[in-house]
Amino acid sequence: MISVDLSGKCALVTGGSQGIGRGCGEWLARAGAAVALVARNAGNLEEAAQGIRRAGGRAEALAADLTGPGKTEWAVEETVKRLGALDILVNVAGTARRSDPAETTDDDIDLSINLKVRAAVRLVKAAVPHMRARGGGSIIFTLGLAHVHTSVWHGSGCMSNGMLLPYKHQLARRVAPWGIRVNVVNPGVTETPRMSIQQSRIAELTGRSVDDVARERLEAIPMGRFGQVDDVAKLVLFLCSDLAGHITGESITVDGGETNAVR
Repeated sequence: MISVDLSGKCALVTGGSQGIGRGCGEWLARAGAAVALVARNAGNLEEAAQGIRRAGGRAEALAADLTGPGKTEWAVEETVKRLGALDILVNVAGTARRSDPAETTDDDIDLSINLKVRAAVRLVKAAVPHMRARGGGSIIFTLGLAHVHTSVWHGSGCMSNGMLLPYKHQLARRVAPWGIRVNVVNPGVTETPRMSIQQSRIAELTGRSVDDVARERLEAIPMGRFGQVDDVAKLVLFLCSDLAGHITGESITVDGGETNAVR
C-alpha cells in the first residue's frame, strides 16, 4: 500500500482559517506534518488549529495581516521557532472581491496585489534560506482560473494571479538546484465561504438571483459538480510529497473540466 508520509516535515499555510487554506493544513497534518496556520481572523484560525490537534496532529495558530510591515518575515520566523524548521510553504491567502473590470478601483488593485503577490513573494524570500538549509522543500501558490480564461466580474483578482505565474516559473528554475520545488494549483469553482460571497456579489452586479448565478456556474462544469476543498487540498498534499519529487514549475488545474483551453 502506498501512503503519503510527511512525518518530520514542517509547513506554513497562509489563509489557513477557512476554506482551501484550512483544508490544506488539515491534509498536511493528516500526513504527519507539523503545521503553522496564518490568517487575520484569530478566532477562526484557532478553531482550525484546534481541529487539527483534536485529530492527533500538531498545529500552531499565527494570527497576522500579511500585508502589514514585517508580518511575512514574522510568520516564517515564528513557524521555525515553534515547529523547529520549515519545509513546506502553501500560499493560499488572497481576496475574492468581485467587481466590474471596467470600473476596477485602485483600492481593489492594491488589496489584490498586496496580499496575493507582495506577501507571497516576501514569504518566499524569508522561507527559502530555511528550506535550503534542510536540503529542499516545496512551495505552492493557489491561484485560480481568471488568468486562464474569461471570468465575468472578476475584477482585480486576475491581475495578481497573472503576476504570480511567471514568477512561479522563474522561481522554480532558480531554487531547483537546492532541492526546492515550486508549483501552482488552480482551483475552479470550489464550495467555500468565499464562493458564497462571490456568487452574492455577481448576483448584485448583474441583477440576477444567487440561485441563477450558481446554476450558471454549475452548468459550465462538465463533471456536473462544484469542487470541494478536499479536491484541492489532496493535490497540494501530493505536490508537497516525495511522490511529486520531480515536478516543479507546473500549473495544475482542479476544475472538473471547466477550462475550455488547451493546457
